Amino acid sequence: MISLNQYFAGKPHNPIHENNFIDLIGRIEAMLSYLGYTPPVCPNTGTQISGSKGGSGDGGFRLQTATTGSGNSSHKEAKGIDIFDPLNTLDDMLTDEVLTKFNLYREAPEATVHWTHISTRAPNSGKRTFQP
Repeated sequence: MISLNQYFAGKPHNPIHENNFIDLIGRIEAMLSYLGYTPPVCPNTGTQISGSKGGSGDGGFRLQTATTGSGNSSHKEAKGIDIFDPLNTLDDMLTDEVLTKFNLYREAPEATVHWTHISTRAPNSGKRTFQP
């Protein structure tokens, strides 16, 4: 699946970020195994992390200074990731019941066309599937 090096992509981070990533990716790997699904590799990143050509897009870890997404993005705590999902297959497979089973949250599929944002951090609404 996704390695620590792929997620952080050379960006400075600390042991708390690493622990958050290990928790996040462990839950995601268990969920994907349960679903029997392996995400494809994004041609722009060369990983299963979604992103734009040239490194913009920041589907993995984001620095506090990143302008991608919200200022309070779970990516900045290493608690969120954008998984490449070009046909929206993963989003179609996910239900709130599956997310609950693995204690994960996702942004609504209509807001994440061609990728699936998954996080270990609950949104303010507490909903498993939420609007960004």
